[in-house]
Amino acid sequence: MVKRGGKEVVTVEIFKQTYETLKSNAEKMRWNTKEYINTVLTEAIERDRFLQTYAPYLSKVGYQDNILFIRDSKAGKTAEVYLKDKTLYCGLCESKDCNHIHYAFALPEVTKMFLKKPKA
Repeated sequence: MVKRGGKEVVTVEIFKQTYETLKSNAEKMRWNTKEYINTVLTEAIERDRFLQTYAPYLSKVGYQDNILFIRDSKAGKTAEVYLKDKTLYCGLCESKDCNHIHYAFALPEVTKMFLKKPKA
């Protein structure tokens, strides 16, 4: 293990396409690429910790065809969260404002839902 700036450093492999995207984002923000990547990873860890604290009974089961499946162990059911008229809806609660929706907004799949072009 190597130390830089008093911190231990581990070398990892990152896919070239992912690295190029992160590098481009860092350059746009005038950040050092290594610092930017570490910040992105740290924020992902913090988001996951928050979700485990906020709603430990919820977990992402999967994502398919613009539907996010969220397991609710408290209710013993799976919520289907989907995008309709540019708004997220929960099929389980028949609502657009419930814990499943709040949880979903913290997941990267929701970004994919909003960026996905509607079928013509």
